[in-house]
Amino acid sequence: MFDRYYDELAIGDRRTFTGLTITETHVVNFAGVTGDHFGLHMDAEYAKTTPFKQRIAHGLLVLSCGAGLIPLLPGRVIAFLGMEEVRFLAPCFFGDTIHPVMEVLDKKDKAPGGVVTLKEEIVNQRDEIVISARINIWVGSRPGDGGTA
Repeated sequence: MFDRYYDELAIGDRRTFTGLTITETHVVNFAGVTGDHFGLHMDAEYAKTTPFKQRIAHGLLVLSCGAGLIPLLPGRVIAFLGMEEVRFLAPCFFGDTIHPVMEVLDKKDKAPGGVVTLKEEIVNQRDEIVISARINIWVGSRPGDGGTA
């Protein structure tokens, strides 16, 4: 979505992006950066005693990896304004491949460009929605168009 300018996006536009396989390395590095060493993510023996029966990736790691799969071209995104209704709907296991799917829900003019509200879903290789959220992004207008579309 963010390889386009504000005026190039329409309500109902939907895109599926490339995937990424979540590995143990992702989880270990994320735990190191955040300090979140909870056993469900880090302790294979403990994880076997949980309803998941194995370790799972941090939800915020999966959300972050999903964001990294969306192309951002210069001049398109002005700012990330927020996220609402974030839901962690299914576990992401080590070895799962995730990809984001986005749909434009709303547009509001805001010079230079406008605020785009999107539904984002992070989906795994089994077509299960792992995470869903609504996000608001301030998207720039095409250079020289004078502000809003």
